Amino acid sequence: MQLRHALSVVLPAVAGVITLTTTAAAAPAIGSSPVPAQVECRVEHTVTDFGFGFNALLKVTNTGPDPVTGWRVEFDLSPNAVIKTTFGGRFTSSSGHIQVNAPDWLPTLAPGRYANIGFNGSKPTGTGVTASNVTLDDVPCTT
Repeated sequence: MQLRHALSVVLPAVAGVITLTTTAAAAPAIGSSPVPAQVECRVEHTVTDFGFGFNALLKVTNTGPDPVTGWRVEFDLSPNAVIKTTFGGRFTSSSGHIQVNAPDWLPTLAPGRYANIGFNGSKPTGTGVTASNVTLDDVPCTT
């Protein structure tokens, strides 16, 4: 009986503390909302042409005032160019549109910092290779 009485006193008190602690930790601050990062970028594109193949590098610099975490670069690659190997991010492509997601070792681009995104590939002899419509998190980059 004493144990039952002790539990009937202690358990409601512990439950109240747990509820208050959980509720207080989960409650958002009044009037606060996350502010999205201000994204601005510049891109430099260099290509070494081997006639039937190429080596390309996009240097994407965060020129904005805020860090960009979990960044994503997208661009359109010239028709008939085929990417064979990549470095500097996690590449995916769809009909000449390329998306590069931040690698684990460079998850954030601080202001003034850059990502080197490189790729090698093949193309028909006599054609050039360009990357156009380069964006950083959907914001167009200047050249």
